[in-house]
Amino acid sequence: MAKNRKSKKKKNNLKIIFTLLAFVLILFFSYTIFNKFIVPVWERYKEKPVVTKEVPYKEEEIKEVQPVPTEEMVEVNLYFSDSQAMYLVPEKRKIPQTPSLARQVVIELIKGPENSSLYPTIPKETQVNEVYIADDIVYIDLSEEIFKNHPGGSSGELMTVYSIVNTLTEITPIRGVRILVEGNEKESLVGHIDISMPLIRDENWIKPEN
Repeated sequence: MAKNRKSKKKKNNLKIIFTLLAFVLILFFSYTIFNKFIVPVWERYKEKPVVTKEVPYKEEEIKEVQPVPTEEMVEVNLYFSDSQAMYLVPEKRKIPQTPSLARQVVIELIKGPENSSLYPTIPKETQVNEVYIADDIVYIDLSEEIFKNHPGGSSGELMTVYSIVNTLTEITPIRGVRILVEGNEKESLVGHIDISMPLIRDENWIKPEN
């Protein structure tokens, strides 16, 4: 009888132990599930919504406009004919300082004078094909209009040739001018002035100052 009681008591104790273990396991799993799933959802729910403050649109500050540097200019003398085609008269003109100043000077000559009392010396249709300097001699290659559209006459031809020569020889280091037409050497432009060799400055054709 006593033995049965002990066996029954032992069974009850085991039952209680298993019940406690089951309860502990249930609590453990419940706690784990709660922390892993319930708490994060609750925390997100409690969080205040993040409101992004909209910054009012601000136009870009207008930067101070810097003045565009003016192109460096150089003053040159361009020689044009007087009304009688007897003398050359210098006309001062400011032109851009370019690497090929000689080319620009000839282009300005072709444009003609700004002074209404002076006369052009080169037909306005003339084009500058090439300009290069070698041994202080400038070679100026002009299009065929230089002679095709030339008015002719020895005085007119002389004004043309020496307006080019006297204008270009004011540019350092040019000492002489060789005139070519369409890349070819010519004896003359219209039959009067020899241009088959480099020409040097001749101030006798410049009108004396009063």
